[in-house]
Amino acid sequence: MTTAEQTAMRRATKAFIDADPTQITLYPYPTVADATGALVRTVGAPRAPQTFKMIPMTYDQRPTVTTGGVERTLDYTLLGEWDAVVEVWDIWYHPDQPNDYYMVVSFADGHGYETKALCERHTGRPVEVE
Repeated sequence: MTTAEQTAMRRATKAFIDADPTQITLYPYPTVADATGALVRTVGAPRAPQTFKMIPMTYDQRPTVTTGGVERTLDYTLLGEWDAVVEVWDIWYHPDQPNDYYMVVSFADGHGYETKALCERHTGRPVEVE
């Protein structure tokens, strides 16, 4: 890809995100060993707010918790500009779903003009963030 093509693709990605943006503050949420050696998740300092586009990977109107109490995760693609700062295990809370959280679980190839992450929506709040 030439520099001109990459610049054009970056502009197109930004326009696509700006057509339906979601402002997100990501929090690192890695697994670390505590003083006893047990593995625990700890929330890190928030990153600066960024603008992404959240794209549902499937359309599903079923509840996120079944009648038997089993959580069903919902998958999304989180699309950001090429220089977005996001890591696997980052979490955030969407203002429209205050009792749920989202977690980055992997990345797709962004081809140098976008950042694409696979995310899951979960029920409940694993940690309180400011």
